[in-house]
Amino acid sequence: MNERYDAALLGILQSCGELEPFLDVILGFLYRKTDFFLPLTSDQSMGFPPGAAKEKLNQVFSKYEKLSEESQTAAKLPRSPETSGKQPLTPPVTPGLSQSKSGGDTQEGEPMETSESKEEEKIQGDWTTATWDHHNGGFTEKYAWSQTAQDVEFKLALPNTNVRASDLRIDIKPRQIKVEVKSEKGPEMLLQEKLHSVVKPEDSVWSFHKGECIQINLEKAKEGYWWTAMFDDDGHKISIDSIDTTRYMTEFDEEEQACVQKLLFDQHQKRLGKPTSDELQSEEILKKAWNAEGSPFAGTPFDPSVLRQSRDSDLSQSHGHVSDLSQSRGT
Repeated sequence: MNERYDAALLGILQSCGELEPFLDVILGFLYRKTDFFLPLTSDQSMGFPPGAAKEKLNQVFSKYEKLSEESQTAAKLPRSPETSGKQPLTPPVTPGLSQSKSGGDTQEGEPMETSESKEEEKIQGDWTTATWDHHNGGFTEKYAWSQTAQDVEFKLALPNTNVRASDLRIDIKPRQIKVEVKSEKGPEMLLQEKLHSVVKPEDSVWSFHKGECIQINLEKAKEGYWWTAMFDDDGHKISIDSIDTTRYMTEFDEEEQACVQKLLFDQHQKRLGKPTSDELQSEEILKKAWNAEGSPFAGTPFDPSVLRQSRDSDLSQSHGHVSDLSQSRGT
């Protein structure tokens, strides 16, 4: 199971509030941005055969339905007599953290803690801002950010592990982010910064990672404009030359995707010595005309080479008439 997109999906789910609107968003994306719901026909290379797309959905659903049944079955299995009713000899170990035994030794297989740590490792937990995604972006002691042509992902470290989502107040404006957290003394300002460029607040969402960070996904107002900093005034900038401007197929709109797929298809056909999409379309038109009423070829097998020979002959005769006309004018 891939957890890479959990934060973004959680933000969408929180925004939708219920499961049905969330599923509508997912399938709506497939409808608008892909050929998932497009039926495959003889005159185009995009789409799926009848029933194939629904079958793919059923396969994925069945996969997780089976995983759920297996996990429920495992939870109902009786414990062995040796472990039943007994407490574990050692407390559970949190992955990535050292666990000391009585006597000062470290738990076998776990790393020893050292007094040396990088600046960004001062934040509480078994993670650092450097481990967060900062592709085409950067990180500081308090935050990390990354970007695509369409959006910016921003993660801000929590001041402590006791902060709850209900304690937060996040205000996203076109050119500013403000984050406040409740405290015993009243609201405490965690962040108030001017953004490097304009965003769309109505299309931006945030999510909460308990004990770790706040994640804010910002939709760029200027698609394709690459940021060289998260904020204008905090002094942390990146070089424009370090930005990978490669765009994935899913980042293009429907018309752009269709153009790219057409070019790829035509290149593939040319390498194989086969007709391109335009040539195939012309051939379909010729097929309909071949058996049309009054056609001299009606009732015979379709042969495009006959039409090419006829066309070449007509062109040759046309050139001959032009040549005769020129000669007659010269005399």
